[in-house]
Amino acid sequence: MAQTTPRGSSPRGSSPRGSSRRVNVAPVKKPFPWGFAAGAALLGLALVGIIVYAVLNTGSGFKTAADKLDATFSGLQVTKNPDANHVAGRVDYPDSATEAPDGGNHNEIPQTCAVYTAPIVNEHAVHSLEHGAVWITYRPDLPADQLTVLKDLVDGNDHRMLSPYPGQVDAVGLQAWGRRLEVGSATDPRVKQFVEDYTNGPQTREVGAACQGVDQPGTVPFVVGPGGSGFVPSTGASQSPAADPSAPASARPSASPSK
Repeated sequence: MAQTTPRGSSPRGSSPRGSSRRVNVAPVKKPFPWGFAAGAALLGLALVGIIVYAVLNTGSGFKTAADKLDATFSGLQVTKNPDANHVAGRVDYPDSATEAPDGGNHNEIPQTCAVYTAPIVNEHAVHSLEHGAVWITYRPDLPADQLTVLKDLVDGNDHRMLSPYPGQVDAVGLQAWGRRLEVGSATDPRVKQFVEDYTNGPQTREVGAACQGVDQPGTVPFVVGPGGSGFVPSTGASQSPAADPSAPASARPSASPSK
């Protein structure tokens, strides 16, 4: 017998005629891309930094530590890349009649850094500048109270030296390797700043080298004698080694040098 379906009803498993069933699917939320945002922010900061650096340094090229230090001094004279050869004779330093040299060729024996009350040899002093020394020179008529100020800056420091410089125009001259500052008074605040900043400063060519050698004042440069023993006068000296007062007593040779 055929099975009948009651009127108005639908077979099991089927939808009523003319109707449809909608299924609501919850949307999937994507996480915020924090990693991408952080990377973009860092990249933006880096670009800003590059732009700022380029603007500040336009036309100046790469600045070394010495360049940056030089820029802090008003009136500073800078000699770029002075010659630095060891020579036996005298050196014709520019304007040496009126100002101490701040670099150039020099004697192979440095000047011992100390306080001197008489002029010292330029060729020895310049070698000490190469080793990071600051050389303070003063006009011989500098008042005693100002001279005391300069001595206090030098005493106890093995890379500073002080000496009078006859003919110097300005009251005080400050020399470091390739740097010179001339001032009218020992109490000028730039004096202390120069001495502190350039002693073994970034301008030093031979970092860690000692300022020891000739420990007496004088006007005649010396060189190591034959065989490396003692000192003899360099070319052009008019005195014999034993008679020259600028030779250190402990280093004067006992015999005349060979020709």
